[in-house]
Amino acid sequence: MDMWLEEDVQEEIDLAKLEGLEAVRMVINSWHHDLFTWDLLPISIETANKLLQGDFDTFDEFYEFNIEKDLSGNLPFVLYREITNTNRNEVVYIIETIFINE
Repeated sequence: MDMWLEEDVQEEIDLAKLEGLEAVRMVINSWHHDLFTWDLLPISIETANKLLQGDFDTFDEFYEFNIEKDLSGNLPFVLYREITNTNRNEVVYIIETIFINE
């Protein structure tokens, strides 16, 4: 992927994060972000607490713990992205932001 294009996308996401959850949702759902793997994930309060305490070793562990919880009500959201580490041929997940009580 073009390095400058990736920087432009990151800048657009960063500006949207300053405006809040709905602005981020609009940016990642826009047509020109199909090439990028950004997503918003609702998480339980318990999951958010454990994430902030550093209790998860992997994204999979975090994700599995979260899907076992009640995901109803006014929940926090995590903005994350997937990138491929071409040296190790594996997917890496990066948690960008936690939106709380939007």
